[in-house]
Order: sequence, then structure tokens, then C-alpha cells
Amino acid sequence: MSFLIIRAVVAGCALALAFEAFAADLPPDVLVRSRWMDLTRQDYEAALAGIPENMRDEFATSPKRVQGVLNNLVLNKTLAAQAIAHGTQASSEFAASEGTDRERALAAAELRRIDAEASADFDRKIDAFVAKAREIYALERNKYRIPETIRLSDIAVAIKDRGDEAALARAREARARVVAGADFAMVAREYSDDPMTRDKGGALPFVSAKDLVPPYAKGAFALTRIGEISEPIKEPAAYHVVRLEERRPSRPQTFDEAREAILQTLRQQYVAEQRDLRIRAINNDPDLQVNQPAIEALVKPVDPHLLAPSTSESPAIPPSAPVAAPR
Repeated sequence: MSFLIIRAVVAGCALALAFEAFAADLPPDVLVRSRWMDLTRQDYEAALAGIPENMRDEFATSPKRVQGVLNNLVLNKTLAAQAIAHGTQASSEFAASEGTDRERALAAAELRRIDAEASADFDRKIDAFVAKAREIYALERNKYRIPETIRLSDIAVAIKDRGDEAALARAREARARVVAGADFAMVAREYSDDPMTRDKGGALPFVSAKDLVPPYAKGAFALTRIGEISEPIKEPAAYHVVRLEERRPSRPQTFDEAREAILQTLRQQYVAEQRDLRIRAINNDPDLQVNQPAIEALVKPVDPHLLAPSTSESPAIPPSAPVAAPR
């Protein structure tokens, strides 16, 4: 078996890591060494402690799972050491922690620092990214549209305290009064259970279909005439009677309208690329030393004739990747 760290997930990034194994004159308990850290047998065993004891032997029979643990540990320990070198502080709740928890907190803090640095670099290069945004807009103009929106007045009759039948009956009663000529706003103030809109006579702002739960959107957007009153529309919490007040058709966005959304996507891509570059630099460290025999010894041999067929999931790799850095 050759030592190949094959796949890891670090704060949401899937990374293929291929370290070239070579003979290294390392102490027997050191599995991997770089200028940033030593990964020891004790580190590996501490990570395995996150697996139920009765499942550890089975876990250790899989080279892939063992290598996944080592992969995460190399990344965490290196990022933690880099955090210390950069003066990056762990989150306050982990500041006094030791061992794996502190390393994970420092690694997450370092990823946040990398992200913040990349975002600041994006701002320094904003003119180039605005030019890129214009190119994207020109090529994908049809993608950037303002959706159709409608403005409604709404009477919401809650189901919870009344039950379904009573709520539906009250909604039908409210609708009948409006259809008979009663002022919608007055009926809304009397019948609606929505405290946010009741005192406004049921008036709502412009909304698109995606702003509404699907049953409500389907019923509301089915109205075609200004002033049209819906039949009671059921959504999980209430029955609604709505009146269509105004409709704005979908239209293409101008570049100025689409600009911020495009730039936000470019910023996220740039930050992710810079994070990936940092992690790849860890993975491709030419000075990485690997204790091949000690790593191979971590995998427990299994006699295939003694294995019973199993339909259950394999035990998961312990959660040793750094906690996700907020974006």
C-alpha cells in the first residue's frame, strides 16, 4: 500500500490531495512532518477516539478511511500552525482550549483570515472585476431579469386555533362580504389574523412568486384582472383571501441593476480560489516527509473469509476538519 492522501473536505471545499511518499528518517511515532508541524501516532489515535470503540477496528481496516483522517489532520495542524505564525486568534470560546479543539479553532480562524485577505484583494482589483462583470452580463444578458411581481391585499385566517373547517368558513365569509361590495381594508381589519398587515387593511408590498410559499404563489399569480378577488387559498398556517392590486411584468435588468449580484458571485469565486490555492500549497509541499512504514501499520489487515456481508453504512471519518468559516 502506498501512502496517498486521497480526498478531504475542509470547511466545505472538496480537495484531492496527492502527496508523493518517500522514505524519511523520522522517529517511529511521527507519521508526517513538514516545516509547520509533526503529525504523530498520538494525533491519529486521538482522532479515532471520536468513533465508537466497538467500530474502531472495522474503521481501521479501510486504507481510504485511515488516509482520510490523516489528510484532515495534516491540513488542520498546518493551518493551525500558520494561524499562530500570522498572529491569528481562535474564536473566544476556544481560546483556552488545548489539543484537537484548539487546532480546529485555529485552523478555522486561519481560513477566515485567508478569506478576509482575499476579499480585500478583490476590492483592490475592483476595476478589473467590474470589467469582467460587464463581459458576463453581455454574454448572459437573458439570465439577468427582474421577475414578474404583483402587489396584493390579503386577509389571512389562521387555522391553528380554529381548525381547518372553521378557518375556511371564516375566509369564505370574509370573501363574500368583499364581493358584495364591502371595503376590503375594513374587512381585513375585522377578519385577518395577521398582525403585520391587519392594521394596514391587508396591504402587502410587491412580491415575486419565489417570495411566497408555493400554494399561495400559485393562487395569487393566477389572478389576471386588477381588483380580482381570489377564492380562499390554503397554505400551511392559514387560509388567505387576496385581491390583485397591481402587476409588474418581468423585464431584463440593466447592467447597473445586475452589477452587484454579478460582482458578489465573482467575489465568492475569487475567495474560494484563493483558499484553494493556500490548501494546495500545503498539499504540494515539496519538503513534506512521510513515514511510510508507520502509516501502513495503521491499517489493520483483514482476512476476507472472516468478513460477513453487511448492508450497513461504514463508520464515518471523525469530524476533524476545521469548523466552517463564515462567508
